[in-house]
Amino acid sequence: MGERIHDAAFWRTTAALCLVLANSSFMNISAFPLFDHVFTYARDISVLANAACLVAVALVASFRSSLLDSHIVNIAALAFLVFGSTGIAVSFAMQSSWLLVFSSCLVAAARGWVSVVVGVSLLRFPISDIAQSVTLAFLGNCAFSYAAWLLPSSVGLLAFFVAPLAALLLTRGVANPVLAEVAASDSPADIAITQPSSFLALGSQLFVCLFFFRVAFGFSLRFGEVDGAPLADFFSIVPIGFLALYTVASSGKLVKGDLLAQVSVLFVLAGFFATTISAPWAYAASASLLSCGNALFDVVGWVVLAAVGARNTRASVATIAWGRGVSALGSIVGAAIGVWASATSLTHPIAVQLATGALVVGFAAYALIGLKNFSFIDTINGVTEVVDAQPTNIEEASHATLEQACSAIADRASLTPREREVFEMLARGRDSFYIQEQLTVSRNTVKAHVKHIYAKLDIHTHQDLLDIVESEMAS
Repeated sequence: MGERIHDAAFWRTTAALCLVLANSSFMNISAFPLFDHVFTYARDISVLANAACLVAVALVASFRSSLLDSHIVNIAALAFLVFGSTGIAVSFAMQSSWLLVFSSCLVAAARGWVSVVVGVSLLRFPISDIAQSVTLAFLGNCAFSYAAWLLPSSVGLLAFFVAPLAALLLTRGVANPVLAEVAASDSPADIAITQPSSFLALGSQLFVCLFFFRVAFGFSLRFGEVDGAPLADFFSIVPIGFLALYTVASSGKLVKGDLLAQVSVLFVLAGFFATTISAPWAYAASASLLSCGNALFDVVGWVVLAAVGARNTRASVATIAWGRGVSALGSIVGAAIGVWASATSLTHPIAVQLATGALVVGFAAYALIGLKNFSFIDTINGVTEVVDAQPTNIEEASHATLEQACSAIADRASLTPREREVFEMLARGRDSFYIQEQLTVSRNTVKAHVKHIYAKLDIHTHQDLLDIVESEMAS
């Protein structure tokens, strides 16, 4: 299974990811039904707080990464978990709705940060070990899910409180070097102005894909729920088990992400179709199929987010936080649809069937059209490392030689006078701040010039630009 499989950091990260996943299981199976006895909307508000925290972290990491002091944020997260968990327990005793909302939001925000720390911890390993870690964590989560159904709700609630705390303590030491690098470097959004391919745009198809699949997950949680708890699912361990065995046996060779996504689509479509069947077993079948589809895709999602983050660690926090954030938003949308479908199925079953049919058509259309030209592997490979310094022969080139090379390239590419200026600065390794100051223009103007230059030169990375300048000087 590879030498790194015996590394203590590997097992700590795998255990932490398993706890993060199990935390969601204990939350939905044990904690949320107890919320309903005090204030049912507290569960939805807390999930929204979790998504908001992740989105906030992603935006800060994208545009103001220097504000992410991991030491301070880790302490804040630990405090939120302790005081939030205590507050939830007290709110149950006092039947206080406002205390439940406030405390659950504290825990939800901390849970969001913990998932980012665990995701960043995966970057330490090569892609083969990331695949093994993720699949093993999902397999362990299946066992925790079974335990959540069998254990008393009080034990499940305690596990909900302890799991994120333990996950953070396990991985903060592993993640801290990456988090420190993120805080010490320029923000990814600023770096991406002159090196666009170094940062996966927040509107990337990957994030849209994560959103839509989590809609199916949210739907499966709330459709047909009994006493505030989702229907029991004991079958997702089957595909996850086979996937984990294959990945470990092949020393980290994960089944192609694009193929897994296609299989996930089939499970999800079958799950939505099952909701239209008027039979006692239809709800349970729908929940199981949707859960299997979501679990397989979630494996792909975690591996791809970690792999993209590893390609450029400076943008890793933004990538992982945004990916998990849009996933949480998708869960909220799906849960809302599931609640409506459950409430309406008894009085207006035809309306539910029509709505579910629309979901099937919409999801199938997205899978066939929206994902037609999308590839997880291409997304990973499309992200490049940040180029900090120009190659030696460009550094040592005389001003005249470099200027002549840039002029010749600019003539062939028909660059405008302002694009020529920006192009030469890029060839000298200047960043966006320098270009803005020298030309007295905004960051958006620089971004537009760089985009046009890359398009005219038919290049995608800053290294490509340096290569063609080197080639021109050598000719």
